[in-house]
Amino acid sequence: MSRTDEVHRITENVYKTIMEQFNPCLRNFVAMGKNYEKALSSVTFAAKGYFDALVRMGELASESQGSKDLGIAPGDTLP
Repeated sequence: MSRTDEVHRITENVYKTIMEQFNPCLRNFVAMGKNYEKALSSVTFAAKGYFDALVRMGELASESQGSKDLGIAPGDTLP
């Protein structure tokens, strides 16, 4: 076997080893990215629900008898 053939074989083995180790890591990285995206979507959905609930509670509070007793009109804020 000539020196060129040996270098070629060694180089091929190095690339093969890198690809065998890299592909599972890449698949794992992509899977983690998809899980992150799903989690972020869920957090966004929950945050929107939380914000909507806070808005609704504020609306109910501004229409309550207590706010009327304080003389606060709907849409106003407490000083």
